[in-house]
Amino acid sequence: MNVRKTTVVVLAMVALLLGACGTPTPTPEVLGDCFLSFQVAAWQDLDGDGLWDASEPPLEGVEFRLQGPFAQIWGDPYLSDADGELTIRTWHPGSCVEQDYTITAVPAEAYEPTTPASATFSLATGDSSYEGQFGFRAVTK
Repeated sequence: MNVRKTTVVVLAMVALLLGACGTPTPTPEVLGDCFLSFQVAAWQDLDGDGLWDASEPPLEGVEFRLQGPFAQIWGDPYLSDADGELTIRTWHPGSCVEQDYTITAVPAEAYEPTTPASATFSLATGDSSYEGQFGFRAVTK
């Protein structure tokens, strides 16, 4: 077979293969989902000033409640660990747009807050995390 016949055969095969594939389909648009992270901490505010001093220990077992537009939340049970910390992760479909959220800290009955026990805030479009600290002191009877 000469070069001209080979070229014609190859071109015919390419045309057949392209025809068999049909019209190319457009690439689907990928929609982003919104993943958020809320890091909170609780401590024993021994001097009651609302500031976490280096000598003040973390407070384990504080329950945190998170309110907002979520499809799924990870982190249950929502209790601070031995370091007084808790990370709650959330997901909802679609991009992260400005939304309002509320975190409430609920300590054991033996403690009262020295900082506001609830924080309401907005995360702006593109923000994906929040950090908050909550102080408590022992109730003396």
